[in-house]
Amino acid sequence: MIMRRMALSVTLGTSLWPARLAALLLSAAAAASAAYWALKLSGPAPGPAVAAVQAPEATLDTGLVARALGGAASDAGVASAAGAPVPVAESARFVLMGVVDQQAGGAALIGVDGKAAKPVAVGAPVADGWMLRAVQGRSATLERSGAQLLLELPPRVKG
Repeated sequence: MIMRRMALSVTLGTSLWPARLAALLLSAAAAASAAYWALKLSGPAPGPAVAAVQAPEATLDTGLVARALGGAASDAGVASAAGAPVPVAESARFVLMGVVDQQAGGAALIGVDGKAAKPVAVGAPVADGWMLRAVQGRSATLERSGAQLLLELPPRVKG
């Protein structure tokens, strides 16, 4: 048997060792690949690799909101011509000038009784027991003793 191999290698003029080595390396690579996929498919699904970081809660500067939306940050308002308050419907007392809608709250720029608009954060009092309860999109919701009042911005002018 050994003689026949030696005779075969002598007649072919090449050695069988490189072919044997290549076959060994190929079979080792195939076995490693099979083991890798077997472990990968049998294990639990990996979770997100990003570490959870809690962002600090942003505070809302109502003065900056007022200036950004074109209002005044102070309570200086416009007095009525007669000097006395004019009785009007509750919904007509409030004018919504702008809204900042944030995930954790927000603010609205609201004018009351003809005075200059001032910024109001969600949960803060507006006037006469009315509280700003929510802002969403282009609207703000006021609440007093369970009654709600929806204020909306005027429609956008295209052009």
